[in-house]
Amino acid sequence: MKNIYLLLAIIIFFGCETDFDVNADWKETTVVYGLLDASLDTQYIRINKGYLGNMSAIDMAQNSDSLNFNPEYLEVKLHKLQFTDTLMSINLDTILVDKEVGLFANDNNIVYKALTPSNFLRSDRDYILTIKHLLTDNFVNAKTEVISNFSFLNFNSAYKFGFYNAALPDSTKFRSKTLEWNKVDNGIIYQLDVKFNYLENGELKYLVWTQPLVSFTGIQMNSKLEGAKFFNFLSNNLENDDLLFREFVSLDLIMTVGTQDLTTYIQVNDPISSIVQERSDFSNINNGIGLFSSRYTHSEIDIDLTDDTKQYLIDELDRNFQ
Repeated sequence: MKNIYLLLAIIIFFGCETDFDVNADWKETTVVYGLLDASLDTQYIRINKGYLGNMSAIDMAQNSDSLNFNPEYLEVKLHKLQFTDTLMSINLDTILVDKEVGLFANDNNIVYKALTPSNFLRSDRDYILTIKHLLTDNFVNAKTEVISNFSFLNFNSAYKFGFYNAALPDSTKFRSKTLEWNKVDNGIIYQLDVKFNYLENGELKYLVWTQPLVSFTGIQMNSKLEGAKFFNFLSNNLENDDLLFREFVSLDLIMTVGTQDLTTYIQVNDPISSIVQERSDFSNINNGIGLFSSRYTHSEIDIDLTDDTKQYLIDELDRNFQ
């Protein structure tokens, strides 16, 4: 999890239904996307610029200069605050990351990063991102709270997950596992992913079984992993091919916790499902657009399955497990 794809997961391009005057005077528009994550020692922020010109917008999107500010002219800082006092400030540097070929230019793909010391990100502090353009003096800022911890209740990673028990009556053979946790400071939404690791002809692969979002409704929350749904997920995502030989390796649990602003951003950008088609845009960037917020990623790795569950994979699932 500790790599660039955590950043890329938050770079979401969405439609804007706001009318604008194409003949209006040019205005510098800064687009920011970033999620601070206290479980990581490196933070990533995406900073782009809005563009408008005489060429086709699609043609301009192929030019990285249309999307990126010259980093020599941007001063980007992350500030740790206690009330109104600045306790510490960190400068963000630039790196280039790979980007898939698509509508937007994939060369010179600039991302801003900061190495954060241990205990820098805390749930009892506020954090401000500042972006200053040294030539135009345009100033952009955003503020967020941080999530700095998470743990499951009464969880033992040595405990084997049992989704099937052959000794029970047919109606109760499929079992479930309920994971419980308490609300953490600043945590509003909770997303659990179950990573199923397996070998396929000797090559390590995995599938991610994503559970429904859980919103804060009380002090204690839970997510129920149902055995029948677990096997259906595997059946629907693995082909039956006699040339393939599979072997179960382990399960990983990955819990991602998000703040109120992240919750609002997700809700606003959900697909419209009502007869009313208008949607409100959400941004918490002052003098810009986008999202600057926080999440926390907690992992439990190398979880085993019970013998009955593994035997079901081999004998009953019909997906070439050995």
